[in-house]
Amino acid sequence: MAESNDGTQKLVVGEGDGSKEVKLTPEQLKEIQKLLLGGATAAPLGDSQTSDKAPVLLSWDSLEVKLNDKNKQIHCPRCPSKICLEGVATFVESQMKMSKYKVDGPDEEVITKFWMLTSLMAFENIGVSHLVDDIKFLSCADCEVGPLGWHNINDRTRYYIAAERVRYSE
Repeated sequence: MAESNDGTQKLVVGEGDGSKEVKLTPEQLKEIQKLLLGGATAAPLGDSQTSDKAPVLLSWDSLEVKLNDKNKQIHCPRCPSKICLEGVATFVESQMKMSKYKVDGPDEEVITKFWMLTSLMAFENIGVSHLVDDIKFLSCADCEVGPLGWHNINDRTRYYIAAERVRYSE
């Protein structure tokens, strides 16, 4: 994509003989980015109607948490999506072998620190995988990054989010 003299962006759509050059204004480009990226670049993290500035995001390493503590607001590690509100999950220790999360990470790792929610309805935004040996893995419903957690279908009262795989509002 190249900027033209009139401030618009030139975008080539298609390949070969069927390609066309389209000029986009900055506003049109933002709208296309919103559609393609699921809103990831469109709005600051959090509820833009109630706050003028995005909340500061914290990593797991910067939190001090004890067993049975309640959570801060939990967000997707990749996009601005809010996974759950503050105070709806409890910190627990459990054990689950989960598949690769980051490109440069191990193929599988054992996760032991989780936020436990007692209902699927307690989530603001969560994706659920197909069944794998009585387990459904959880991901971001907007950008599909994951697995971020898991749920055993034999226990409808426990949904686990891996504490180290998400971000937090300050």
